[in-house]
Amino acid sequence: MRLIIATILGGIVMFAWGALSHMVFNIEGNVFKSIPNETVVSSAMKSNISEPGLYVMPGIDMSKTPTAEEQQAWAAKYKEGPTAFLVYYPTGDDVFTPRQFITQFGSDFGAALLGAIILSLAAVTFLRGVIISTLIGLAGWTAILVPYWTWYKFPWAFVRGDLIDQIAGWFLAGLVLAFVLRNRR
Repeated sequence: MRLIIATILGGIVMFAWGALSHMVFNIEGNVFKSIPNETVVSSAMKSNISEPGLYVMPGIDMSKTPTAEEQQAWAAKYKEGPTAFLVYYPTGDDVFTPRQFITQFGSDFGAALLGAIILSLAAVTFLRGVIISTLIGLAGWTAILVPYWTWYKFPWAFVRGDLIDQIAGWFLAGLVLAFVLRNRR
């Protein structure tokens, strides 16, 4: 029963922190820039990209093993630039839909459940629970955002902002998780 209570409360705290960090504090928001000549660029994209997906520029066909010559040509284009990493949808969508909020809460709930399971298995004191929870956030950030920065050139300001977001979110959720799940011996 304590696991369920911790999970629900931890999920709520993580969801609330995410809302604050993105909508009030805007931790990563200053990184996003508008595309100059957006109408022209948008028109060119609509004319040339028909499928939603994750695109990179310069591109290389990874559906097969590239030849040495193809890899060298790609590396030369990459070195010359420009480079880009694009999440693309050719059609629009509504902003801030109930589905998005429900999915986000489900994700936060799932993360809190995993954190709660880890703390339960560790049979921790309150302080150790908070530390372990915070380290879970740091481990996730290290495993995901550092490679995005390294390989896909995500801006450091975004990666740093997400570090703050993950550490704070997992610390706050950890306060609740550790309090509910602390070893009562």
